[in-house]
Amino acid sequence: MNKAYSMVAAFSLVMGSILILPVLNIAYAQYSGQPGAATLEEQLTLAKEKISNAQQQGAYGSGTAMFGTNLDSTVLMIILITVIIGGVAAAFFIASGVSSKKKPLAIGADGTTTSGKFCTNCGTQIGDGQKFCGHCGTKA
Repeated sequence: MNKAYSMVAAFSLVMGSILILPVLNIAYAQYSGQPGAATLEEQLTLAKEKISNAQQQGAYGSGTAMFGTNLDSTVLMIILITVIIGGVAAAFFIASGVSSKKKPLAIGADGTTTSGKFCTNCGTQIGDGQKFCGHCGTKA
């Protein structure tokens, strides 16, 4: 396994454990059995009361508007976000098209362009159709 992959895996494990351990403590905190804490039955009763309150007439949502006071501002925010993200995507698309032209990597002494492929072992230039270096035999 590559050293970089090992380092990324170790870093991920460390960060994952740092993030997971506090979550597990919070998840099991209600079952700690500390004095004065609500029992499981009391929590179930409270949950049933919350459900019955939410099902009553006129109990829709939290009462907080999503982006503003009406639907018009929500639609405007969605349009604004779409325009911004579309503009960034268009900029990347245009920028990728500008530099996609193939340029010769090497120019010979007589002014002719070459493929620019060289052997990694001996440095001899390799032709476009060759799979091995003609000088040392290294795979291209």
